[in-house]
Formats: sequence, structure tokens, C-alpha cells
Amino acid sequence: MLFTSGSTGTPKGVAMGALPLRHLIAWHAAHPRLGQPACTLQFAPLSFDVHFQEILSTVACGGTLVLLPDARRRDPAQLHAAIVEHGVQRLFLPYVALQMLAEASREDPPRCLREVVSAGEQLQVTPAIRALFRALPDAQLHNHYGPTESHVVTAHELTGDAADWPEIPPIGKALPHVRLALADAEQEGGVETGELLIGGETLAHGYIGREDLTGERFRADPAEPGHRWYVTGDLVRRDAEGIVTYLGRADGRVKVDGFRIEPGEIELALMRHPSVRDAVVTAPVIPGAGRQLVAHVVLRQPVADLPAALRSHLRGQVPDYMVPVRYVVLERLPTTPSGKINRRGLPLPEPEPAPTATADPAEMARELWCQLLGVSGIAPDQNLFDLGARSLMVLRFVARLRELGIDGLSVTDIYDRPTLRGIAERLRGGSAGVRSARGRAAASGTRSGAAPSPSSAWRRAPVMPPTSGSCGSSCWPARSRCAGSPPTRSTRPCRPRCASGRTSSPRAACWRTPLASTPASSASRHARRF
Repeated sequence: MLFTSGSTGTPKGVAMGALPLRHLIAWHAAHPRLGQPACTLQFAPLSFDVHFQEILSTVACGGTLVLLPDARRRDPAQLHAAIVEHGVQRLFLPYVALQMLAEASREDPPRCLREVVSAGEQLQVTPAIRALFRALPDAQLHNHYGPTESHVVTAHELTGDAADWPEIPPIGKALPHVRLALADAEQEGGVETGELLIGGETLAHGYIGREDLTGERFRADPAEPGHRWYVTGDLVRRDAEGIVTYLGRADGRVKVDGFRIEPGEIELALMRHPSVRDAVVTAPVIPGAGRQLVAHVVLRQPVADLPAALRSHLRGQVPDYMVPVRYVVLERLPTTPSGKINRRGLPLPEPEPAPTATADPAEMARELWCQLLGVSGIAPDQNLFDLGARSLMVLRFVARLRELGIDGLSVTDIYDRPTLRGIAERLRGGSAGVRSARGRAAASGTRSGAAPSPSSAWRRAPVMPPTSGSCGSSCWPARSRCAGSPPTRSTRPCRPRCASGRTSSPRAACWRTPLASTPASSASRHARRF
């Protein structure tokens, strides 16, 4: 019996038979490199299924197994010293542990290493990992994929110059005893994207004491009696050569201000900053501010005005709506006993105090913006959009002001003067207040009714979020806008379109009902085997 890690919910007991493990070890023994005898360090605890692979593959291939106490195994510097001391040649590590080992090996790479096998979570080739393998030109990095419900099902080898490795390596092709399929697959240019299904002689019997969940995740194939598919909940991409790349959990994408976001893209961009060692991005609900992107970072060295520095770094790499609003500095990322990132253990940012009712509306506006942006202070002339303000945040600000009894400020006022000084002058009725439409047109040199000159805030701020379309996903209404001008709704009819550019939902309804009740002809339209 094995237990899932609980990283996507409550841990579940999995009844795993001996056949999948026999197949896995036989594949190991036949591999031209992994089948060679090697001194192997057992890193995984006995509660993590990888320990079977570590122990039995080493014994089957005539290798030597090195055991370490937990305190030494979990400390990157002591782990590095143990690898060098024992001449460890093969190592099985989840991504976060590999990243920490790479950081600890900057000055003295362990040249005894021949193979590193990474599994358990999505592998990312960070600058530190790239540097480690450039210093070890004879070593190979193996990316293995497989949930607890199936053990390892795919493998991919990264060889050659590590400088050429992709940041998100593929998980590779299926092992000989494994069958794979894509549910709700979408095709574009010979590439398929969909939810990964696993079949073949690799599946567990099911969940212990959870017949309902077993029936939901392990589904009979109506086209082939006696055959089952395990529904992974993982999104993958398969290219024309059959190589599969993991894209994330089907339910792991977050939606903030109407935008669907893949946190892994932001994490990779953050780790390109020379001072960032590790990064995890989440989207918690912040009291008083709603759901916001939060970046948890581990630094190599202190950074002056960290939020501003990281925002500036990210704006050249990701869209504005993917730039986190808040930043939390940690000494190290929390991990589960199996070495995976414990996202539930990440602390929430310290909330700013709620604005207090005062006689000065400008002071209340300042406190409210500090709460929304998660900062302790804002300079009078600092642009709010440079600090992470978004279109929906502006709406929330104006609505909160009205709840506090302050009227007379519109969304347009914020975009015209996106600073605390501009807001204060408008609230106090100063000379910089919003003029009439005719006055603004005259000041900008345009006729009344003509398109006004865009303000700097409009050029900087992201457009309003997508609205719900008929496809069931976030869709963009057709818009007409001048270059750099505020977005406006088009008066002509529009065809709803997903934010990704597709005209149909990325996940159809085929697998929302039991597969056994789906006609074979219907199933074949939604699942492609390879």
C-alpha cells in the first residue's frame, strides 16, 4: 500500500500490485546507462514510492546502496559532502532537492555523479541546475514521470551541452509496458494538447476503501473490454515524434482578475533574476484585496526594494497581468517529507491594516491603496500601476471609497492621474481635478467627441479582464481601440473567443461522465492513443 503525497488534496491509500514494479525494474536493468552497476544514494523516504525504484533497481543491477540519516539527507551542504565522500554515481531527487543541491555545488561540483533521475514534480532547468551539469559533462539528467497510481510511466534523457536544454524538459515517451492517451485532445500543427490518460500493465488496483474515487479515476475503456485508463488530471503536450511535455495540473492554473495563468511560467521568469534562488507563485485570497498573485522567493543575496526590482525584471518577460502584486522572502521553500514543495505551507503575506475612517479622504485613499497593494507606504507621485495596480483593483478601490462614504471619484479619474497626489487633488477639488469632456478635448488638441490622447496610465495598465463566452471559458469580446488608447467595446456583433485564441473550450465534456457510458465512437473522437 502506498499513499499519495497529498499535494493536490488529502492523501489517499493506493493498492499497488507487484506487476508494475516488476516491469519498471526490468526496464531499468535493460537501460544502457541505468542498467549499469552504480553507487546509488537512497534519498526518498519509505513513505514515497520512489524508494522502491531506488532500492530494487540498485540491487537488480548489482550496485551499492548508500543510506543517510534524515538530518544529513535534508541538508543540501551535508548531502553534497556525502555524495563526494561515498563517490555516489546515481541519485534520485525531486526537482526542489536537485535545485538546492545544485546551489550547494556551485564551488565544488560532485564529479563522481553519472546519472541524476528527477521525478515527483515538474522538472525545471534553472540556471543553477544548468551550471551543475555543464560542470559535469559526462553526467546525464533523466526526467521521469508517473503518479503514485502507476509508478513511472515515461522517461526522457537530457544529454549534451546543458546550455541548450529547454527550461521545461519533456517527460518523454511511454515505457514499453505503458499505454498513453490524450482526452479532449486539441490539435495544432501536428501537436496535440489534452489531459493525460495512463493504461497498460502499470496501474494500481485502486484506492483502499474508496470505491467511489476508484470508479472516478480508474475508468473502463468501452472500446476494449477489460482495459482501464487512469485519469491523471495532468495537462500534457505531445509533438509529432510522440514526445510528451507536462504542462501542469488541469486544475492547477489559477484565474486572477479574469485571466487564466500558469504559475510555472512566472516562477521560471523570477528565477532568471540573478538574485533569486527559488520561487513559487500562488494566488491566495488576500483579506480586503481579493485574489492576487503572490511570489514566494528565496534569495541568494539581499535586493534593495525587492518588489520594484522583481516587477521591473518580470515586465520584460511576462504580460502585466502575470506580474505578482506581493512578494514574500523565505529562507527556504517548505517541503513535504517526500521532498516536494509544500504549497500549503507557504505563508501568506502580512496584511496591511484596513483603512480607518478619518476626516481626510486623501489619507483614507492612501491607506486603502496600501492595503490593496500590500505595501507599507507609497510615494505621492509614484505611479500606482508601476506598483502592481490592475483594472479590477481600480474598480475595487473606487467601490471601497464609496462604501466609506467618499463620492466624487471615478475610475477614469484614477487612470487620468494614477498617483496619490493626483487622487488627493481630485478629492480635495484642487486645480488638477478632472475637467469636463470639452475641457479635456481642448487640452489635448482634439475636437469634442474625437478620441482623446491616451494617458500614460492607459498605456501602462492591462486591459479589462475577459468576460464569459458561450464556449464556457474566458472569452474576449471584440474591441476596437486606437494604438495605446483605452479599450472600448465594439458596437458590432462579436464572436466569443477564448483568451488563448481558441474558439472552443480546452476541455470538452467527454470525461466529465463515466467513460463506460460513453459510446466507443464518441470516445475515439476525444482520446488519441500513442
